[in-house]
Amino acid sequence: MAMTDSPRWLELSLEADAELAEAISEALFPYVEGGVALEQTHRHPLGGEIASRWEDERAEGPIIVRAYLPDDETLAERKRKVEEVLAYLNMVRPTPQPTYRIVAQSDWADAWKASFKPLRIGRRILIRPSWINDVPSDHGADRDLVITLDPGMAFGTGLHPTTQLCAAAMEDYVQAGMRVLDVGSGSGILSILAAKLGAREVVGVDTDDEAVRAGRENVLANGVGDRVTIAHGSHEVAHGVYDLVVVNILAGVIIRMLAEGLASRAPRFIFSGILDAQASDVARAAEAAGLSITEQRAMNDWIGLVCTRRSKDR
Repeated sequence: MAMTDSPRWLELSLEADAELAEAISEALFPYVEGGVALEQTHRHPLGGEIASRWEDERAEGPIIVRAYLPDDETLAERKRKVEEVLAYLNMVRPTPQPTYRIVAQSDWADAWKASFKPLRIGRRILIRPSWINDVPSDHGADRDLVITLDPGMAFGTGLHPTTQLCAAAMEDYVQAGMRVLDVGSGSGILSILAAKLGAREVVGVDTDDEAVRAGRENVLANGVGDRVTIAHGSHEVAHGVYDLVVVNILAGVIIRMLAEGLASRAPRFIFSGILDAQASDVARAAEAAGLSITEQRAMNDWIGLVCTRRSKDR
C-alpha cells in the first residue's frame, strides 16, 4: 500500500437506475477490492440522501454504485480499466461519470462504525457490532442468535436487503447437521449464521482477500471456528456435495455459476443479490440448470430465490 501506517483507498461512486446499476456493478467487479456496493437512496425533503437500506419501505430514487480501489502500485491500471469499461457501457446507454475521493482506511472505518448499530433481522437474529457491548434486550433475547461482527471493508453487515433475504430464508431451511456452502461469504455473516442455526460444517468462499481476512476474524470472534472454514476462491475450491448452498452475489455472477455447474453442488439453493429487474433472468438460468423455483421473497427492489434440484436431476 502507498501508506504503511494507514492504508488508503480511492472510492468511486456514481448514481444510476436499477438496471444500469447492475450492469455497472458487473463491469466494475473484476477491478475493485471488497466487491461493489449498491446503495438504494431516497431524497430527503430538506436535501441530501438517506440510505433506504435502513428502512422497510420500497426505495425511491437512484441507486448509488460504490466501489474501492487500493491506493497502491495497481491503482493506475485499475482506474484505467474502470474508465474503459464505463466508456464501453456508455456506448450502449448513457452512463454517468464516477466521482472519486481518497479515503484512509482508518478514517473510513471510524465514520462507518458510528452509524452501525445493533440490528435485528429475520425472526431472532441479532447482529452486534464487535465494538458495542450493550444490545437491545427485547424480542425474547434469551432466544437470540447473536452474531458479533466487524466486517471492515468486506460486504455483509446485515443492513443490506440482500443479506436480510438470505438470513431470513436460512432460518427456515438450515437444519441441524447440515453441510452448508456460502458463496461470496464477505464478512462471514451468513457462514456464522449457518453454524449458529445448527450446521455441522460450513465452508465460506470469497475471491477478495479483505473479505477472507475479515470473514476468518469474525468466525473466530463468534466461537464457530470448529465448524466454519473461510477459503479464498469461488465455489469450485469447496470440494464435495452440500445440503444447502447460499449465494449472495450479483445476478450476472449467479447466472454464470449456474452455467458452470453450480446446480450439482446441493439439492437446495438460496440465491440473493438480485435486483427485481434481473429476477426472471436468474430464474431462467436456474431452471435451465435443473433447478425449480420453490419460493421467491422480496425486500425493497431486491429478490431472493429458493430453489431445489428437480428429482430427476438428483
